[in-house]
Amino acid sequence: MQPEFEALRQRLLCAGIAPRHVHRYLAELRDHFDDLVREEIARGKDRSRAEAEARSRLGDESVLAETMLEQPAMRSFTARYPWATFVLGPVAMSIGALAATLAIEGGVLSLIGPMVNPRHTPPPEWAIAAVGVWNALPSNVAPVAIAALMAFIALRQRMSMRWVFLGAVVASALGAFSQLTFSDNGYHGELTLAFGLLPPFPRSLIVTGFERAAVSLAIVAGGVWAASRPGLLRFRSVRPLVSE
Repeated sequence: MQPEFEALRQRLLCAGIAPRHVHRYLAELRDHFDDLVREEIARGKDRSRAEAEARSRLGDESVLAETMLEQPAMRSFTARYPWATFVLGPVAMSIGALAATLAIEGGVLSLIGPMVNPRHTPPPEWAIAAVGVWNALPSNVAPVAIAALMAFIALRQRMSMRWVFLGAVVASALGAFSQLTFSDNGYHGELTLAFGLLPPFPRSLIVTGFERAAVSLAIVAGGVWAASRPGLLRFRSVRPLVSE
């Protein structure tokens, strides 16, 4: 039976080796193990003895690990530049979510507005409600999605949980404290972007922002806890997640 190399996999991930390199390296080791087993069987040994000899010839896992650890290029971008992934990444994604929402909404309204409202009457309530749901995506859904992505990356690459928290806070600050609103009286439509952490610091938006951020962090914390439970998602490490 092929060895799983689970301890080796965990050691390499905790050392910052990119998951794709770890996966390929372990696949190569398993293939080499199979070749060695076939060699030993060809020499007249039974299957169990051949596997034991092949495992011995393959080498100690500490030596196998050093083969990868000696190559800095094998380390993932996230392990080398965690601040770029967990700080700049959420900033770029949050701004991108707002920009995409504004661009799509502006384009759709400018195209279909004159066609569906030729008499310049106020749009029906259901249309305003639909636009409101769309406008809620960057402030309600995007922070949770971005924070969840940061947690997935950190768990997959065995990063310190402080990076997950930092990424979630950044995503929440930029998304949860923003608000897009749309109004239309039939003659003039207005799309407004407000940000609670900038002057004049609207109190209602700050309160709402903290509520959204708390929900986002709670959801991500629950997801991290669930993913860390035994047997779930293969994220569980054989040792605690290490600090950088």
